[in-house]
Formats: sequence, structure tokens, C-alpha cells
Amino acid sequence: MMWRSNSIFFQITTLFLFAFISCLVFALFFTKIQPSIESIRQYNVIVNAIGKMRQFNVSLSEIRSFLEEESFHEVSARQEWLDKYAASIPSPTMSGLNINIIQDGNDIFIVLRTSQNIIVYQDSVSVKWSKYHIAIFICIMTLIIVYITLMRRLKPLNKIKNEITEMARSNIFKKLVYGAKNRDEIGELVREFNRCVTKLDSLSQSRTLFLRSIMHELKTPITKGRISAEMLLDEKQKARLIDVFDRLNTLINEFAKIEELSSKNYCLKKVDILLTEVVNEAMRMLMIDPSNQNIITFIHNNDLIKADFNLFALIIKNLLDNAIKYSVDSKAVIEVKHHDLLIKNMGNPLTLDITQYFKPYFKNVKNPTSQGFGLGMYIVKTSLDAQNFELKYKYEDGYNIFIIKDCVIESFCDIESKSKYLKR
Repeated sequence: MMWRSNSIFFQITTLFLFAFISCLVFALFFTKIQPSIESIRQYNVIVNAIGKMRQFNVSLSEIRSFLEEESFHEVSARQEWLDKYAASIPSPTMSGLNINIIQDGNDIFIVLRTSQNIIVYQDSVSVKWSKYHIAIFICIMTLIIVYITLMRRLKPLNKIKNEITEMARSNIFKKLVYGAKNRDEIGELVREFNRCVTKLDSLSQSRTLFLRSIMHELKTPITKGRISAEMLLDEKQKARLIDVFDRLNTLINEFAKIEELSSKNYCLKKVDILLTEVVNEAMRMLMIDPSNQNIITFIHNNDLIKADFNLFALIIKNLLDNAIKYSVDSKAVIEVKHHDLLIKNMGNPLTLDITQYFKPYFKNVKNPTSQGFGLGMYIVKTSLDAQNFELKYKYEDGYNIFIIKDCVIESFCDIESKSKYLKR
């Protein structure tokens, strides 16, 4: 598992390693260096005491007795040892005495040198440094136990993160399982998260029920109105009313698709489709004659896309509807560039970030006269997300350009062999 530098686990591990290395340095000092320093300090105290005794002309035998009282004992010096250190021990006068401290590896000696002999003493009581070893061992073990305990207590965070990541990947919002029974702050966090999930589920169900109820209630009067319109004698009025009721029925069907997408009940079918067929369907939904080039300019090369036919037609329909509605000349342009589909209109640039327009029931406060219910771009975004497409926006040369990225898989297709949908 790779940890980022700002990860809690990475920072805790870094602090632990710093503390562990510091502890080892401390241990090295007190097990290797400090014992030698303490021993030499003790030997210096003895040597200073002997030096003061010499000021009072104390004899060699009395000095030797003093050393034995201080738990020092005479050791026989090997010849090679004497050859090694004799040169560093100055020879005294005939009746004199020189006292030196010699360290040989881990051993420390007090050397008494007379004019005729070299006498070597060593402390017979070994210094007990085990207390340092025990303290250091306890310190290191405590540090390791604290680290392991802390990492185990924080382990649920990784599990929770993985669960939430899986939710984002699968787009399914559900309660967290790991850590829900913990009695610490992590458990409290999980339980609060699960309470939020319960509330959101309740709101989602209420919204779904509301939409279904509204659609059900509207279907009946629309159907009755459509039937009544057929009975009118005035053909012009009849045509207008039929168009109105057909438009209302189309809107209800769009709501039904969005409700199915939101509730994860929509059966997505991505297949190869000729773009011309999808655009013609979108124009039919807008009740625009495909041959009417005065409203929509379609620049294409028999392009093939891979998408859900109904959802993609709904996307283009809403983008075209907005493009025509908010253009300065009531016209829109559909164009293919490489693998992207562009829908353009001439007009003023968006006043807000495009993500703001994706919100349901969005109303631009800077344009209070804007038409519609603020659902068009919400429907577009929801339908694109369901098909893993991305929508980009840019303003260039006086045109608002909405780009559906990487939806075109082939251009210059053979219409007869590539078409998956017959004109209905």
C-alpha cells in the first residue's frame, strides 16, 4: 500500500522511525560510550585521592592498601601489554612514584610505576550497566507497542476509506459496515455517517415517490387533453394543441428516464449508432423538421457513436433546446471534431461556472427572465454520467460551445452496414 506524504499513517510511521532511531542513538551512547566515561571518572577520583596522599609522603604499601580497600586488586601485566604501554608511562626518580590510568579496549587500569617496577591494579567490582540495558529495552518495546496499538486503532480508517471509494466507483450510496460497532471516535464517525445515509435514502425515496406521483397525475389530463384536441374542427388550433400535448407527454417521458437513472432502475444499452439517427430523433423530440437548415446546422461525416440511443437523443435534445433558446439568432450548430461532438450557438458567454448549471431546478439570478424549470442541464449531466461521458464548455469567437468528449468512435461510416436503428 502506497502512502502519500500527507497521510496520517505515513506521518505516524515517520514520527515512530524518528523516535526509534533516537532511542537507538540514546541506547548506543549509554551502552557503549557512557560506561567508559563513568569508569574513567571513577578511576580519576581514585588517582586524585592517591595524589593527595602522596602530598603527605604516604608510602607505596599504604597506597596499595588503599587501593585494595577500594576494591581494586593487583593484576599481572603481560609482557606484550607492558611493551605496548611502558613507553607512555614516564619513569619516576629513584624514590618517586608515577600514577597513570591506562585504557585497553573495554578494560581500564591504574598503573603505579616506581623506578624498579610496574604495578597494575584493576577494579575487582565490575560496574553494573545492566540497568541501562533494561531501561533501553523497556523504552524500545514500549515504543513498538505504542506504534502497533496506534496503527491497529487507526486501521478502520483505511477500511472506511476503501468502502467510500467503492461507493464512489459504483455510484451506490450505502451504510458503512467496518467500524460501526467501535466505541471510539471512529465508531461515532461511522454511525453519524450511516445516519446521514439513512436520511438521504429517505429523501431520495420521497423524491422518487413525488416524481412518480406527479407523472402519474399528469398523464391522465394530458391524455384526455390530447383526445379532446383531436375533436376540434379548426385544423390550425387542433395542430397547435396536439403539439402542446405531445410536448408535455415528451417532458413526462424525460422525467421518467431521469427518475429511472436516479433510482438505478434504468437498463443502459450502449450500442453503435449513427449520429445522424440520434440527431434526427432529438429534432423529432423538439418537433423540428430535420430538413429545416435555418434552425440547426449539422456538420458531419456519417459519424458513428457508441451510446444508449434514447439517453443520447435526450442529451442532444436538451443541448439543442438550450442552444436555440439562448442564442441571439435562434440557431444552433452541431459539429464533429475528431472524437468529440460539439453543439454551438452564437450568444453571450455563461455568467457562472458550468457546474452551477448542472444543479436541478437551477435559476440564474443574473438572468431572472430565463425560461424553463432549470432541469435541462441537470438531465444532460445525469444522462452523460450514466454513460461515462464528459461535458466540457468553452466560449470562442462569439460562440458558446458544449463539447461531449470522446463519444465518436468512427467517421465516414457505411450507412447501410453500420446502422443499428431503423427510422421509426
